Amino acid sequence: MVLNLRPKCANPSCAASFEWLAGGKLFRFQRDPSEPDQAAAGAANGSHGTGHYWLCERCSNVYTLRSDPVRGIRIVPLWPELPAAETHMHLPAR
Repeated sequence: MVLNLRPKCANPSCAASFEWLAGGKLFRFQRDPSEPDQAAAGAANGSHGTGHYWLCERCSNVYTLRSDPVRGIRIVPLWPELPAAETHMHLPAR
């Protein structure tokens, strides 16, 4: 049986289908072989313990993917939130 799979953007809030010519960013992470479901899935499909993910062009300008040993692959902002400005800040007049 042949499945016609159309991967989508790794951002769960984005419905963009994978189109390499449309840009974006590919990620490759090693899967944790100690997880029983990952080891079984790898043995069943002949993979080498590597997971591939894609962020579309728009999402890759705002987010990146990181591997977290506890939570797995996570989508995180490229720029962390900036700290609030100090209220007593004074800007000189021209």
